[in-house]
Amino acid sequence: MTQFTPYWWQDEPHYRNTETLPTEVDCVVVGAGFTGLSAALTLANAGRQVMVLDSQMIGFGASTRNGGMLGSGHKVSVADAKQHYGSTIADQLHCEANASLAYTKNLIKEHAIDCDLQMCGRLRTAWTPDNFTAMAKANDDLQNIEAFAARMVAPDEMSKHINTPLYFGGLLYEGHASVQPKKLHFGLLQLALKAGVHVFGEQPVQAVKASLNGFCISTNGQQIDCQQVLMATNGYTQSKLSAFLAKRVMPVPSFIIVTQELGKEVVQGLLPGGHCMVETRQRFCYYRATPCGKRIMLGSRAALHAITPQQALPTLKAKLTEIFPSLKDTQISHCWTGFTGFSFSKLPNIGCHNGIYHALGYCGNGVAMAPYLGHKAALKMLYPDKKHSVFEQTLLQSRFYHHGSPWYMKGASAWYKVRDGWDNLQRHKALKQNKK
Repeated sequence: MTQFTPYWWQDEPHYRNTETLPTEVDCVVVGAGFTGLSAALTLANAGRQVMVLDSQMIGFGASTRNGGMLGSGHKVSVADAKQHYGSTIADQLHCEANASLAYTKNLIKEHAIDCDLQMCGRLRTAWTPDNFTAMAKANDDLQNIEAFAARMVAPDEMSKHINTPLYFGGLLYEGHASVQPKKLHFGLLQLALKAGVHVFGEQPVQAVKASLNGFCISTNGQQIDCQQVLMATNGYTQSKLSAFLAKRVMPVPSFIIVTQELGKEVVQGLLPGGHCMVETRQRFCYYRATPCGKRIMLGSRAALHAITPQQALPTLKAKLTEIFPSLKDTQISHCWTGFTGFSFSKLPNIGCHNGIYHALGYCGNGVAMAPYLGHKAALKMLYPDKKHSVFEQTLLQSRFYHHGSPWYMKGASAWYKVRDGWDNLQRHKALKQNKK
């Protein structure tokens, strides 16, 4: 019987603050995910009185619903970054992507956060030969900016890493890792609480209004006075709270399944390299072994618009079977969904609008980047006249057709099916040529 809640939540504690909300603090952080908790920790360690408010239970959102892949990077190539921002910023984007991975790994190790950290590497698999060529070129460009542990895996080497004939080689990011995201979130929460942060779930912020001394926050009929506000809502940003941000971040759903227990030998046979895996195809899959090594987790964009996990399950199961045909009759123990936050520039951004700070737009790369940019956003709040991150200089754009509700995503889903068809056509052509 499939459960339609995150596998990561199973047997894990949930924190609920039953204390009375303070009526005055120095800083209010809206959103209790990785970004919000990391920012709150930095602010509290600097001596600020901090409150974190979340509209749902603490840890309800993407921070505990993701695939737990700890990596660097973003979705903009060096060439595109140079075209839009110039060479200097393009170089800094790569360097800070690497810095985000180092920061979050160090945070886990320094504070001994029990989150099943595994230094397993991540293999990006080429869906077509052209994808392999493009990845090799992109890797060379990045290595020329700042060397990092990544190497190409030729097609004839792939069997050492994954037991499927589906891909035309790949790029192995050797420094990437995996975590149990609910445990990582709970560890950050405990650090914030220990630092004196007040964290409240089920306290939806209804309004943020400027006042003589800063801001007045309205939540559940209560008023909270503060000097500074940070919006850390990413894919769960709502127009009624921040029309400015809701116009600039798209909530894009992702869907994940976890198999029943297969046993370590079966999982190791399918994933002999033990890596996290992510594809290059348009509606890509990402997958890995669970921390126990006995199950496989797979995520994908079963649709670009919101559908239920029950509706997504057959598509996800078909993707799993496509990669590993031997799992055709495998039962699925869990299936769930969550929203990632996509910016139109495909890059994260931290900044300040009308005195209200924000950090968001991770585009599916938030496990390492969100704690890092939460920390950087807090530094910006503490020292607003200094530059703390290149992501202060990325574009936070709007589009005339987007007003917070992604009504157009059904059309986008249809378009991506066309692009999937084109990718598959190129793939079949390459397979025929290989057989000659």
